[in-house]
Amino acid sequence: MVKQKFLKRAAFALSLLLLLGSLAGCGKTPGKNTSSETDILSVPSEQTTSGSSQPNQSVPPEESETAFPGSYTVPQGWVKMGKYSTENKIFYVQEGHEDDELPDNISIEVGTNRYSADEHEKFRDAIVRQLAMQLQGLDAKLTGDGTHTKQDYVVYIFTISEAEMVTKQYYIVGDQRYCLLHLTNFTNSESANEAAQAMADSFVWD
Repeated sequence: MVKQKFLKRAAFALSLLLLLGSLAGCGKTPGKNTSSETDILSVPSEQTTSGSSQPNQSVPPEESETAFPGSYTVPQGWVKMGKYSTENKIFYVQEGHEDDELPDNISIEVGTNRYSADEHEKFRDAIVRQLAMQLQGLDAKLTGDGTHTKQDYVVYIFTISEAEMVTKQYYIVGDQRYCLLHLTNFTNSESANEAAQAMADSFVWD
């Protein structure tokens, strides 16, 4: 039960007009696919992290020897949550909160889609359609933004606000691939928001 809560994506109800209005002005912004387009996004069967634990700490060999197609920095004070991480998705929590029932957490994974990097708006629209179907009838607020990371990659950020949590999804656009950072913030922690943003800004495709 606890694991299901920890791993679950936020339930979100969609303010579609607000979302589309927020995203429409960005010439570079991605999205996630709809249930009718389930082949748009897929996650490789083997992936883990090759990032480094912030400022001058290198990633342990067991994490850096994988085929993760990019690198990123894990903010200082955040640690890998081994009991929830898989070869496809790596979870991080703030150090000292590993045993919390519902800790704020950030996951990272990489998957593929059918779109080139230049077709990021089609990718975004596919995500919006999927979210619209998932969020029908649920009590939450969804907003979206399109911008660039510090590495100048297009990134679409979806924020889902619920009574019990706020979720942020960062879709970093690649060429027929994407990196998804998923923040689940139970405590409304600004430091968790900053950590997720820092990880997204540090991500570099191989």
